[in-house]
Amino acid sequence: MNRRWLAFAAALLLGGAAHAWGPHGHQVVAEIAARELTPKARAEVERLLGDRASNAMREASTWADEIRGEPQWRHTGSWHYLNFERGDCHYNPKRNCRGGNCVVAALEREVRNLGDRKASTTERANALRFVIHFVGDMHQPLHAGFDHDRGGNDFQIRYGRGGNNLHGFWDQDIIRAYRGKLQAVRHAEELIERPIDGDMHWHAGVAARWAEQSCAIVQAPWFYPAGGSIDTHYVLTAAPIVDAQLDAAGHRLADLLNKVLGGDR
Repeated sequence: MNRRWLAFAAALLLGGAAHAWGPHGHQVVAEIAARELTPKARAEVERLLGDRASNAMREASTWADEIRGEPQWRHTGSWHYLNFERGDCHYNPKRNCRGGNCVVAALEREVRNLGDRKASTTERANALRFVIHFVGDMHQPLHAGFDHDRGGNDFQIRYGRGGNNLHGFWDQDIIRAYRGKLQAVRHAEELIERPIDGDMHWHAGVAARWAEQSCAIVQAPWFYPAGGSIDTHYVLTAAPIVDAQLDAAGHRLADLLNKVLGGDR
């Protein structure tokens, strides 16, 4: 087993780590985006990542989670999420993103790094990997949840024969609960033709709006299950919202990359 995967496993065992959607969800987002790239953006993605865009982006989509346990990357742990104050989904960087250590600021930074033509290929490739991942992260509602329970990490739930916390269920189990063993590419194909609600286009400040939209889902009356029990009704209620979030993330990521790498402004 290579060192990166050992570090990833260690990060999981330490607890408290956030890995939005799991590999499947991130790969769905990446696949949708790859299919929506302009020729110029696609060529730049392939140059930076060294493979056909679809394969390269799916592989890159989980990199930011895989490296979090490595000493030189541990400082990036807080870049994957943000916590709003309880009941308030209005983004205020002084309250919600102190020192720029949240997913909104991290995405904006890495977009700038990706667009910096003076940066090295390695620096820009890593920025691209972060961008692909962070767009997916901020569309997992509990990566834009509330501080009182650390984005659902402190809310214990029961699901099937086991237990988890609500954040972990949304990270690890929610997609499998209603999609079973459906492959990520096929899942993306089923979603890609859906209409998108909300702001799809990348522009200054839009990352905060995306996070606020995710937070609004957490505020829904059904989101925290009564008594902490996840049942079929909960899964069926969540399923269309999960699919809509994955689809929106994919299209938004494509628009972002087309602007930054393809000159589509």
